[in-house]
Amino acid sequence: MIIKTLKDIAQLLKKSNIPYMVMGGQAIVVYGRPRFTQDIDITVALTPEESDPLLNAVGEVFRVLPEDVKKFIRETWVLPLEHIETKVKVDIVFSITPFEREAIGRAREILIDDVSVEYIAPVHLVVQKIIAGRTRDLEDAMGVLEVQGKEIDVAEIEKIIKAVAKGAEGKEWLKRWRKLRKGIP
Repeated sequence: MIIKTLKDIAQLLKKSNIPYMVMGGQAIVVYGRPRFTQDIDITVALTPEESDPLLNAVGEVFRVLPEDVKKFIRETWVLPLEHIETKVKVDIVFSITPFEREAIGRAREILIDDVSVEYIAPVHLVVQKIIAGRTRDLEDAMGVLEVQGKEIDVAEIEKIIKAVAKGAEGKEWLKRWRKLRKGIP
């Protein structure tokens, strides 16, 4: 069911020329220690004001969950959907930060059956998980680092974190990263 939903949303976004990347638990399944996840998280290179092409693209295959969708998108920067056929939930996250836009631009194409699906790159996934900072996120980040091994550029991760780290919050991100990095085998 997840595979069908991933393929359908990827095809709709590509057909509508909406840049995107699969992130969250589905990306962890690809790059890290797989864990159970029932939904799909996707970031798109759109702002809430640019949501019409996205809403038009998903209309026949996905059900939009909020009643007042425009208001919900404006307030949360998220469009929650449900695949009509599989009932799998998809959260579309709107992006504006340079980090998110760079990550989308550097997404990796992964073939699922015969469909190309754009996934966040491992370095950006680790940074995203460090920024989120919950225990589960930090465990996910460590899993990606362990599974990817020498294939992941830890210097680039630090460079990205330093570039996006601002103020006390940014210092916390660097602290999390350095603590996590010490645990890399």
